[in-house]
Amino acid sequence: MSYAYNSEEFDFNSENDFIPNFENGEIINELEMIVMEIVEMILGDRFRYCPQVPLGVICSHSVGWLPNEIWKFWVNSRVDIALMKRGFKASRNAKLVIECQSHYHDSLEAQVRDRKKAKLLEKVGVPLIYVRSVETDRRFYRFYTPDANRDIFYNIINQDGRTELETFLTAIVTL
Repeated sequence: MSYAYNSEEFDFNSENDFIPNFENGEIINELEMIVMEIVEMILGDRFRYCPQVPLGVICSHSVGWLPNEIWKFWVNSRVDIALMKRGFKASRNAKLVIECQSHYHDSLEAQVRDRKKAKLLEKVGVPLIYVRSVETDRRFYRFYTPDANRDIFYNIINQDGRTELETFLTAIVTL
């Protein structure tokens, strides 16, 4: 039995829409958009900037079994921004992951999820940095490593810290 798109079994023109209440949603939030703009301005077109990439794509797993808790986390998690080299013969693997942190990441539960994600990325050799807007002065963004050993403050208005941020990002993506 073959099914045509406008068959009786499935009528796309039906007044009784079976998929109610859907609307066009945002792909990326405001903080992620700002951070992607900053990083693209600093690193230029050497990279492709990919928002909301599934963690399971970056941290692929070829063995058939994972513990249930890890599997659920792995299939349901995304990274905010992934960078991959640009070019015809360039690798399609992530060269850097950027996670945008907000007050939602202050809870213990969110911090546990962040640590799991950091461990998975570390396991596959993908560098991770965090970015957070400075709450006392929204002109500033703090870029830092998961261990918080290295951090850079960047002023989005006057670009104070641009050279330091470029050095920081370049060192990480060339590891």
